[in-house]
Amino acid sequence: MADDDALRAHVLRRLTFGPRPWQAVDLAGTSPSDLVEQLLAAEPFWPDPPEFGSDDDYSRVLEWWLDVMLDERAGLHERMVWFWHGHLTSSLDKASAALMHRQNQLLRTHAMGNFRTLLQEIAVDAAMLYWLDGAGSWAGDPNENFAREVMELFALGRQAGYTEADVANGAIAFSGWWVDGDNDDEVRFDPGAGPTGPVEFLGRSVASAAEAIDAICDHGACPWWISGNLHEHLVGVWPDEARHAELAGVFADSGLEIRPLVEAIVRHPSFLETRLNRPRTGLEWYLAFRRLFDIRLDPWPLDGLGQMPFVPPNVAGWPGQARWMSVGAEFAKAKLAWDHTWETATLDEADPVGDLLGRAGLHEVSDATRATREEAAAAVENRRDRASLLHALVAVCPEFSLG
Repeated sequence: MADDDALRAHVLRRLTFGPRPWQAVDLAGTSPSDLVEQLLAAEPFWPDPPEFGSDDDYSRVLEWWLDVMLDERAGLHERMVWFWHGHLTSSLDKASAALMHRQNQLLRTHAMGNFRTLLQEIAVDAAMLYWLDGAGSWAGDPNENFAREVMELFALGRQAGYTEADVANGAIAFSGWWVDGDNDDEVRFDPGAGPTGPVEFLGRSVASAAEAIDAICDHGACPWWISGNLHEHLVGVWPDEARHAELAGVFADSGLEIRPLVEAIVRHPSFLETRLNRPRTGLEWYLAFRRLFDIRLDPWPLDGLGQMPFVPPNVAGWPGQARWMSVGAEFAKAKLAWDHTWETATLDEADPVGDLLGRAGLHEVSDATRATREEAAAAVENRRDRASLLHALVAVCPEFSLG
């Protein structure tokens, strides 16, 4: 097993948006398992909201959340806000920056709370109503988008066994909601546009959005789907059959409480043992890059890296792991590193490579990675040129792209 510095860096990569430079070493008095417990026990970070009402609201909300993620007070709770944003998607493509921020606050409120409550509230959230065309849907001819996606992607999974009749009747149950743009985008329900009576949905009779969400959350596939997705996010792989059954049981027995599920995942030995097994996503790499280079950076490079917050590519969120190590992604990383390499700080003259790897939180690198950077350092005489070159080379090394 890796040494404790490497294990602490792993914990910080998976449970926060860290590590910050040398953070794993600075925590030398804290064992990796104790660090997990500290992060589980940490209070949520509640940042001040951005100010809206100008022409740059779009960029303002993006920069606001990136700054929040980089704040040293952002920990596991913030990580879970990000997880839910990618799982219960909505987008600036259809909702205003203010509404996306409002949804962010909803996710922030319930990130470690109860999944049923979270799903009840997201179902009638203004940004979600716009995103999946639920705003203005009426029971006589309801839009089916949310009814389909809440089962297929958000709560049950594609193999849950729901039918087209469930989608159609669920759409009726979810109808009648609209967003009042003349009154601070308040979400309202119009009884005249909503269901006129009960419909059959997932084997029970429902007559409202709330009853439909309850039916979804009571379905046997719900604990299985959520526990698998969260395990994949935190551990990097879908759980095997036995582990999956165990986690689904924890989630179901708790009444769909999120915290006990998170605790069961990260307290298991597999969490510390399964390291460097998945790519850093575009956002994770971008945040690590900003920390390493110690610069303020516009959010727009995230477009080239393929993961702009508040703008998922579709309702399924950002796709799987392969794209984060694609040729296009690697070229985008290399360009970013080269464009900013001359703004870097100088390094410890005695061990510039070790200094930079520590700043990057890379305490577990291959012999080849270290050797090629040592050769590069030896080939450059000027201290600033050496630091610039090494920053770029570390930013594009294989380990820096692994989460």
